[in-house]
Amino acid sequence: MVSDPNNPNSVAYNSRNKRMQMFISALQGTGISDAIILDVGGTYKYWEKYASMLPNGLIKRIDIVNLPEQVNDLHGQEKNMNGVKLRFLGLNLITDDKSCLEQQYDVVHSISVIEHVGGREEQRQMCEQIQALGRYHWVQTPAKEFPLEAHFYLPFFAYWPLTLRAFMNWRFRLGVMPRHCNWKEAKEFCSSTRLLTKRQMCSFFPNSHIWTERIYTLPKCYIAHNFGE
Repeated sequence: MVSDPNNPNSVAYNSRNKRMQMFISALQGTGISDAIILDVGGTYKYWEKYASMLPNGLIKRIDIVNLPEQVNDLHGQEKNMNGVKLRFLGLNLITDDKSCLEQQYDVVHSISVIEHVGGREEQRQMCEQIQALGRYHWVQTPAKEFPLEAHFYLPFFAYWPLTLRAFMNWRFRLGVMPRHCNWKEAKEFCSSTRLLTKRQMCSFFPNSHIWTERIYTLPKCYIAHNFGE
């Protein structure tokens, strides 16, 4: 499938590889070595997939922060991946105590997360936390303006009324999203999946560069970063 991120022949797979190469290049351009990174919403599988692309000595440690139910038994554990230490922390970056985190990281990295944290106020708070916790940040999110919605794979699904989106999630298994057989859960899930426009990304990251990835001139995703030109 074109949208299958695990298929080496898909657009999604090659796009993600390109973004990782861009991130590595941007980090190298700072002159930082042995970087300590905070990955908001990350997973072990994500970094395992790109481990071979990371230059030796570029990254020293990655603190992977995700919701407790996502981290599960990995909370508090450390793993070594090709010389890079991975530390797993289960917490909500908006509401939980953050004393276990560094006061400031070299980079805060977040991929396809801010569209899942709740309403606009929660998204704003998340973006503020990301900018406060990192000297640099690299935040990617799917573009709301892209015709095919990034999670449910339906045309302009992000613009559908909430009740209709919830009905579809309640009745069908769509895209990469789980089906919720309970109506209330389906409605809450769809309500908390809010894609961003470029204008909204600019408002959340007013001092950042907003890079637009395009497919056939159409905006596919946005990356907010402050690595310079």
